Amino acid sequence: MLTVAAAILLIWGGSSAVAWMQVRHEIDELFDTQQIQFARQLLAADLHDFDEDSARLPRGKALLPKQLPKGQRGNLEDDALSFIVWDDEGRVVFSDGEDQGFAPPSGQHGFYNVSLDGDSWRVLYLPMPDGHRVAAVGQQLSFRNEVAREILMVQLLPWLLALPLLLLVLWLTLTRRLVPFRRVAEQLDARRLDDATPVVADVPREAAPMLAALNQLIGRMADTLSRERRFTADAAHELRTPLAALKIQAEVAQLGLPAAEQARALAQLEVGIDRATRLVNQLLALTRLDPMAGPQNAQPVDWARVLRQVAGDVAAEAAEQGITLKLEGDMASALPLKGDETLLALMLRNLADNAIRYSHPGGEVVLHASADAIALLDRGPGIDPELMPRIRERFFRPPGQAQTGSGLGLSIVERVAALHGLQLELENRPEGGLLARLLRG
Repeated sequence: MLTVAAAILLIWGGSSAVAWMQVRHEIDELFDTQQIQFARQLLAADLHDFDEDSARLPRGKALLPKQLPKGQRGNLEDDALSFIVWDDEGRVVFSDGEDQGFAPPSGQHGFYNVSLDGDSWRVLYLPMPDGHRVAAVGQQLSFRNEVAREILMVQLLPWLLALPLLLLVLWLTLTRRLVPFRRVAEQLDARRLDDATPVVADVPREAAPMLAALNQLIGRMADTLSRERRFTADAAHELRTPLAALKIQAEVAQLGLPAAEQARALAQLEVGIDRATRLVNQLLALTRLDPMAGPQNAQPVDWARVLRQVAGDVAAEAAEQGITLKLEGDMASALPLKGDETLLALMLRNLADNAIRYSHPGGEVVLHASADAIALLDRGPGIDPELMPRIRERFFRPPGQAQTGSGLGLSIVERVAALHGLQLELENRPEGGLLARLLRG
């Protein structure tokens, strides 16, 4: 309101200044024209019958007929306009009798702004073509300023008087229109963090998109909080099992058993540590990936470099399992994409790790690049079609699995793929095994 009020006052003041200059200019033109016409009429008048006494006019009020109503007498000021006519010898032929002290002609012609007895005058000297007479018509500039002020007051004063009413109407309108926002604030202040109920308020039409976006944000926040709580509960449950197993194996190793039994316990302890380490690493990866809105270091992806890196990372595990790794396809024209190669390598490494762990010894895992997709093929058992809808859920592992795992690998793959605008497709191969394909969503 203060800003609007100040803006209105500034605009009103600026408009008044511009209006003053324009009105003053028009008034100068009007009165200058009248002075010229009056001087021409004085020069054209027959003044031979005037003697020295009759050459001076009486006071203006004495000339006004009493029959004229007051409303038709104008606003006559005897000293606002003055005139005088000289002959070619400098004698006064005719004047208004005010004796304003206009200087006798000495070749002047045109308009002059002069100061007479402390007052500013605009004086016109107009000689006849033959030079026998010169008329001088002067007008006080204060009279012109007074006329300009009265015109401006008539035009601007109603607006100035209406300004408080305008501000009052504006204040009442804004106050009424802002009431729904106060109600929205009250609802938000009393809301629980996990409450996804939309905020309901009769807001102005212009604010409806903002309220809709706010409700979408509330829904996403509640969904995120729910997923984080579920994720934390699942992570705690998943960590409890390997930690309990580690404790048991450590206690067994301390019982003083024969060397063979103790070695077996230490080996199980090492397996448990590896499983817990893998689980923690994947939890950390998901924790880092979930808040991202997109890849932070997006650059044109060199799939040849990424695939070679992934193959190098899993080569030792593949050799230990007796699995052959192959890189196939046209690397130069592979799926054009801008993204973070580190995250893409993490995504493919999780797919490759799953393929190696679930493939039969002597099998092969193929990383294939093409112009429309990056694919990974294995010769493992595939996925039971009944479990395919759930295989992407976090911490879900098909029953009866001999291989250790956390059930987070595909979640990491899907999250990285989503950050890069990719989509993960899984399907069982007719000849056996699984095809995991990443293509544009």
